[in-house]
Amino acid sequence: MLIDVLDRDVTLDEGTLEWIERRLQFALGRFAGRIRRVQVTLSNINGHRGDTGKQCRLRITLISKEEILVEDVDATVEAVTANAVERAARSVARWLERQRDFGTAAESALLVPLSRFNGSA
Repeated sequence: MLIDVLDRDVTLDEGTLEWIERRLQFALGRFAGRIRRVQVTLSNINGHRGDTGKQCRLRITLISKEEILVEDVDATVEAVTANAVERAARSVARWLERQRDFGTAAESALLVPLSRFNGSA
């Protein structure tokens, strides 16, 4: 799982970058075999009342070339990253569960005995 962190108008020190990578590894590590790349984009935005907030966008590219996009806004880099990463983990889990359910239904449809179609059942 390749992790890219892009900062736009946000200053990230080495400790924060390491924390972000650890957080991603912890939350998405169980899906590492299914994830090709995670792109994290952090930026400053203006809040509704003129205060500044932080935005985190996660673009998760799966091995199957599907993409999952997650976006969150909060007051600090740490808070917005934690929220986005948690949402991303739930999204990846849901997506993989849907794929598993679809695959199971397709496999069971293929395993219907041929005798049922010949009328001899």
